[in-house]
Amino acid sequence: MSAPSGAVELNEMHATERMTVEQALRALPTDAAHARKLFARLAAIAPLRTGAAIADVGAAQGLFLIACAALGYDAVGIEPWSEARDTARAVAKRVGAQIELVDGTAEEVPLNDRSFDLVHAKSVIEHVTDADKAFREAFRLLRPGGIFWFYTASSLCPKQTEIRGFPGFGWYPDLLKRRIMDWAVRKRPELVGHTQRPAVHWFTPWKARRMLRAAGFSRVYDRWDLRRPGEEHGLRRALLSAVRAHRVLRLVADALVPGCAYAALK
Repeated sequence: MSAPSGAVELNEMHATERMTVEQALRALPTDAAHARKLFARLAAIAPLRTGAAIADVGAAQGLFLIACAALGYDAVGIEPWSEARDTARAVAKRVGAQIELVDGTAEEVPLNDRSFDLVHAKSVIEHVTDADKAFREAFRLLRPGGIFWFYTASSLCPKQTEIRGFPGFGWYPDLLKRRIMDWAVRKRPELVGHTQRPAVHWFTPWKARRMLRAAGFSRVYDRWDLRRPGEEHGLRRALLSAVRAHRVLRLVADALVPGCAYAALK
């Protein structure tokens, strides 16, 4: 359960699946910008053709689907919460977009093998029951040469948006994180945005690479590999170059920047 997109301001943290139509509409420009930036970055690995097939796992209110449609891609969303699917359809109707949504989870996607060029999962994998199975399912869905991209919770950065009131939570041992999350769901649901599926998986680069390769992926790129030097200028560009070139600086950057993202090539 990540906090809603940056364009949405709420008085209390809420699970993404609980966003209203109006909140989702305000978040749409942020998701559209995310889609444009992501596709530009992935072009260096596996450029997507016009009309490429995209599966959005954990589609929530369908904002990424709407952005994909606007960019000429054929996207389908997988979302287990019926309320979120209803909101997604209402948002799409409001903006005049046509989107496709199916009921499913990251571990059980009711779509055909080797049908997609990209599987996208933003702030989803940390919430699944079985992350290994979710990775294998993404591999199954992809055509050879396809990309699985996901953004998730990091064990290297103490900053996070998954639970309130626990400073440095990202650095807690995984077992302690799970116990606290279970307690919060039962006793203090407002701390986790009233979600029933809090974050229970937290990643390091070595853990992500090990799991992705076990699922069958041939190459794995982290967010620093994906970020293009042309996106930055001056000192920020020099820092990005240094981070990309030195393993220790990459770890320092991961400890400073919340979350983590990976692209895995089939």
